[in-house]
Order: sequence, then structure tokens, then C-alpha cells
Amino acid sequence: MNDVPTSKGKPITPRTPILLRLVSAPQADSLIVPQDVSQKQPSPSLKVIPPPAVSFPISNESAGDIPNLQSEVAELRNSLENWKAAETEWNGQRRLFKVMAENVSDLIVLTNQQGNRIWNNPAYNHALGYSSEELAGTHALSEVHPDDKLRASEALQKVFEFGTTQQVEFRAQQKDGCWLNLQTEIVPMLNADNQIESIVLMCHDVTENKKLEEALALASTQATAAGMVEGMARDFDQILTNVFGNLTIAKNLNGPHNAVAVRLQEIERSLQRARDLIEQMFSISSQSESPRVQVPIEPIVQEAITAVLRGTMIRADYVFPRNLPELDLDVESFAHAVRNIATNSIQSMDKGVMKVTAEYVPQTQLSYRSDIPLKSGNYVCVRIQDQGSGMSERTLNHAFEPYFTTRQGSQGLGLTTALSSIQRMGGTITLESTSSVGTTAFIYLPVTGGNTSSGSLVATATLPKTEVKKRILLMDDEQMILDIVSRMLTHLGYEVTTCTDGAQAIAAYAKSKNQGQMFDVVLMDLIIPNGVGGQDAVHTIRKINPHAKVIANSGHLEHPVMVDYKKHGFTAALEKPYKLEKLQQVIEAVIDSTV
Repeated sequence: MNDVPTSKGKPITPRTPILLRLVSAPQADSLIVPQDVSQKQPSPSLKVIPPPAVSFPISNESAGDIPNLQSEVAELRNSLENWKAAETEWNGQRRLFKVMAENVSDLIVLTNQQGNRIWNNPAYNHALGYSSEELAGTHALSEVHPDDKLRASEALQKVFEFGTTQQVEFRAQQKDGCWLNLQTEIVPMLNADNQIESIVLMCHDVTENKKLEEALALASTQATAAGMVEGMARDFDQILTNVFGNLTIAKNLNGPHNAVAVRLQEIERSLQRARDLIEQMFSISSQSESPRVQVPIEPIVQEAITAVLRGTMIRADYVFPRNLPELDLDVESFAHAVRNIATNSIQSMDKGVMKVTAEYVPQTQLSYRSDIPLKSGNYVCVRIQDQGSGMSERTLNHAFEPYFTTRQGSQGLGLTTALSSIQRMGGTITLESTSSVGTTAFIYLPVTGGNTSSGSLVATATLPKTEVKKRILLMDDEQMILDIVSRMLTHLGYEVTTCTDGAQAIAAYAKSKNQGQMFDVVLMDLIIPNGVGGQDAVHTIRKINPHAKVIANSGHLEHPVMVDYKKHGFTAALEKPYKLEKLQQVIEAVIDSTV
């Protein structure tokens, strides 16, 4: 190629080929090129064909511009690559944030400088029940409970004033009106000048945790209250034992046909009501097993219902089969349950007939009754049917719930405690009712064996069978209990010796053996705070006489000995407080039993 001379006679090399190569490069549309060479830049969509190769002579002055231009291009290309890498990284982080924000369980809200919502994550919309469109532009605290709004507003204001993260807990209302407990962090978003551009609220739903804490606190309170109730009930029961014992003796001394006997009968009815209230306390405060004896249920049912019907215009008809098996029962608890059911029945009728029946129900008849929550086995079912107004479906569904009642002034615990008592004995209670016809209560009790065997601890409440007085050793650390129970036993015809702890009982029993006048029965309190209790003393008495007949007695029904007395060396267990008939029944059964 020939050199082209200039006006001064100096040859120059044309730059057009260089420019064309830059424009046709892949990244040329992003480059910033000098103005003097970019004005006539061809369109990127055009195919640029360089002119034929021409040889130009290059002067020393123009040759120095080529390296500088190449350096600028390299620098621009490096900056472009760095920018592309940063953009790729930012896009990745933006996608990661989007995935996290849309799938995290926490509730996230982005607000402007006025606290109005700009964006919410799906968890927030789902938790409150609103769509993004419904929440857009609204204030972030608009759903906060009125009682919590001041506290939440103060926390938000501190974020604006100090630019620091604040923590606050408040309740937020859902669209359906329910409330969520939200534990919230309010975080300021600052720009390069350290000014707040926006606010982020990050909320954690602690509603379930709050409910659990409240339930635990309530359970703790109820447990404490139940313990106090149980302790007070047992103290009151000891007083009733004394009163009942003296009342029974007074009735027997005065005879049944005089004015005093009538008043004593009224006192006994009031005391029975007091005992029923104590039984309710025990049912609420304790779910432990009670000591039981094997008994026929007909006399217990009749006595309980007769006591309730006395003074009303309602009579009872009883139908009990002759071959009905005897049952292992806590007699007082069972009688209490029957009285509560009968009371509930007579409250629904002014007059009429209460039909009371019982039948043996084999396992085969219950196998298809999934509505009756009973373990596999045979049962006796006692039916108590009234002729009252019946129950509505709602009342029937809630009848056994504590404090549920349709009668003004009622505590609503009668059926609750009745069910609790029967369930502790392995049974249950069901109800059927027809409006304007009446209600029938079905009491199911498990059959643990056949009729009473010769060694069963059951006896008729009669005076001792022989003229020779049976000797009883009574041990209790409460002097009041010793006095009243010894008078009760003396009234029944027994010879009684008393002592206050297990060590004295052991000594008295050993002395009676040496003298050849051994005690027929030993009654020992299990727990002696400042001495030897019956649980420890029984083993030594058994060493003195392997055939000793020892009865454990205690007001602590949950005590292992009261639950399984035979395992701990006792012949029987007797619950405090004592009732004259039950006391005699257990003692006579022990005397007649073979150890």
C-alpha cells in the first residue's frame, strides 16, 4: 500500500480499520469510545466489511497513540467483566432471598418511612388470612390488639428516633377475628448516609407456646388447689368420723321411737350430705385407687336411693336378679355415685316412679358397643330410670362436664364426681334421654370373680357371733380417733386396747402372746409422722405370729398399701374416716377369714 502524503508532506496511517474492528467486537455495544471516532459508527446489526488492505507508512507521532487506545480498551473490558460478575452475584442473592422469604415460617413485613406496608411474605398473608392486595398500603400495626397498640407503637417510634432494632410482643387480629401472639423484631434499613429508608418487621408466631404456658400455669394452680382441697377434706373427714360415731351410739342408746331419735335422724341426713361433699372433693383432687371389698350391690343401691327419696313424692321400684354376682367395690364411693344420679333424677320430676334394675352383662353383649368405653370383660349394669322431662341433646353431650348445670344454684359436679368414682373402680356411666319421657343412667361395674368365696372379706353387719368378746388392738397417733373408734368398737361388743405407734403395738402384741391371750385383730394406721407406722410394724407382728390378722387403715387412698394390702402383709384395708357399719363389716370378715 502507498503512503498518502499530508499537506505538510508527511504520510499518515488511516485509523478506520482499527475502529471497525472495535465496533464489530462482541462487546462493542457497551463500550464508551471517543467522540471523534464514534460519530459514524455503523449499526451493530450491519455486517462490517473492512476495506482492502492498504499499506500506510506510520509516523512516530501516530504510532504512540495505538498502545494507549489498546490499554483503554483492555481496562474497559475488565471493568465490564467485573460488573457482569457483580450483577450475576446480586441476581443469585436476590433469588436466594426470594426463596427464603417466601418459604420461611416467620412473618415478614417491609414498610416505608411512615410505617405503611410495601411488601409482605406469603407466611404473613396466610397467618392473618388477608391477600397481599388487601394489606398493601395499610399501616403495619393496624391489626394490633388495642391493649397492645401503645406498646407496639412506642417500639416502632424508637426505631425511627434511634435507628436501632427493637423487640416487642403483641397480639394481631386475623381476618376471621381470632388473635395471634407475635414476637416481633423491628429492624431499620439504612442507606449510605445512615438514613432510614424502610423498616422490616420480622414476626414469630408464639400463639401455641402461649397456650401451652397458660395450660401449664393453670395445671400447676389446679394441682396446688387440689392438694389444699384434699388436705382440708381429710381434716374435715376426721371430724365427721367423730360425729358419726357418737351419733350412731346415741341412736342405739335412745332407741328408734322417740323425739330424740327423730332429731338424730335429721342430723344423720345432714352429715351424710357433708360426707357427699367431701367425696366430691376427693373425686376432684385425687384419681388414685381406693380400697375395695367384695359385696352384693342391691342393699347398697337401695339404701342410697332411699336416703335420697326420703321426703319426696317419688317412690322406687327395684328389680334385682337373685344370681347377681358380688362385686369388688369401694362401697362409700359407689353409694355416693348412686345418690348423685338419683338426686339428678328426682330434680327433673315432681312425682312418679324411679325404676331401678340390674343385670349381668357378659363380654359378648358389649363387644359390639364401641360407644361404651370399657375394657374387655364381664359387667353388672345398674339402670336408674326416671320419669322426668328428659335432657336436650346439648345437655346430654355436656352432662358429665365439671360445673355444667341447667339448675340455678347447682354446682354442676354431681354427675362429674359420680363418673369419676365409677371409673376409678373400672366401670363407666352412660346416659340415654328422651324429651318429655325421662332419662336412664346405666352404671357399668366390672365382675372380677363369681359369688363370694369362703375367704371373702364380706360379713353381715351384726354383733359378734359368740359370747366371748373378740380382742382388738387399735393403733393411731390421733387421740381423737382412738377415743371415738374405741367407743365404736366397744359398743359393737369388742374388747379394745389402744396404742399410739407401731413400737407400742409390737410390744402389746408380744405381751398378749406371752400371756396366752392374743389379739384377734390388729388395726394400725399406716403413717405415723413421729413414730413407727403400720407398714413397718406389720412385718414384726407377722414374725411374732405368722397367722396374725392385721388391717391397714389410712386416709391416704393413694398409698401403695391401700391399693394392694396383701402384697404388704396385711389381711385387709380400711379407709378413714370410719363408719360403724363398714368398720364392723371388715372386722368380722377378717375374723372369719383364713389367713
